[in-house]
Amino acid sequence: MRRTLSLLIVVTVLAGIVQAASATQIGVVLAGSGLDFWGPMSRGMHRAADDLHVELLMRSPSDGMSLGAEPNIQLRMIDYLVKSGVAGIVLAPEPLQDVATPIPIAVPTVFVDRSSTDYNAISTVSTDNFAAGRTAALSLVPVLRKGARIAVLRLAPNISSTTAREEGFLAVAREMGWHVVIAPYVGYQFRETEAQVRKSLSGDVGHLDAVFAPNETIAYGALHVVEEMPVSTRPRLVVFDWRPEFLHALEHGVIHADVVQDSYRMGYRSVETLVAALQGQPPRPKIFVDVVTVTRENLNDPAIRAVLANYRR
Repeated sequence: MRRTLSLLIVVTVLAGIVQAASATQIGVVLAGSGLDFWGPMSRGMHRAADDLHVELLMRSPSDGMSLGAEPNIQLRMIDYLVKSGVAGIVLAPEPLQDVATPIPIAVPTVFVDRSSTDYNAISTVSTDNFAAGRTAALSLVPVLRKGARIAVLRLAPNISSTTAREEGFLAVAREMGWHVVIAPYVGYQFRETEAQVRKSLSGDVGHLDAVFAPNETIAYGALHVVEEMPVSTRPRLVVFDWRPEFLHALEHGVIHADVVQDSYRMGYRSVETLVAALQGQPPRPKIFVDVVTVTRENLNDPAIRAVLANYRR
């Protein structure tokens, strides 16, 4: 009896080892890890992996590293994942420098958050960024007149997602007859970006009607700069992405509107799309995940709260 029980235990343990060893591995390379945007995305990916019974192998650079100190670092991470035997890769691509493109990846690849011409991918799961940029601008239509003076604080010319948001916002500005008097590239690192925002806006205090900040780092810096202005001279601030400290600014009217991406859902759908493709289900080339526009008036809306809850640290 004891020998039979021991044999059953050994067989069960070995079966578990074999099952674990044979689980499909999915590689993930994001474009950063520190921004609040990446946290919900990562959690969405892990939830999808649990639901679909696959394993994730994640390798992501620090925020902005690919654009500064270590260009093309994602290439080394992708090479590591392929050599580790992953069945496919989810990639938030950073622009490559001084290499022939498109780079072939030996396994099926799904882009998340942004598209790229530097690699080939079977699908892109992202926000419809041009439409979301338009949404940001449309939040200002009820409160701005024709001829309003606008600042669009741009991230970098080679990041497709933020460029599309900026262009969507600018399209509405042209339609409404607003004057875009400031449109500098202010960068992607928190401290440097805030300094550039302050420099860009300092000469127009009291003369700007609105400011658009198209991503988390710029929104963070712009909020600090606008908060320092006298209340009577503050422009209406429209931001993109979410940080918990934006809640207070919305409640007190410093932020006019915040267009928030559902990065948790984006992460979930990217893994789901790749796993389905590996199982023989061809994906749609583009899969868009809806944004929500958060204002002081709708903060308690259940749909808004559900998206914001994913950003809790």
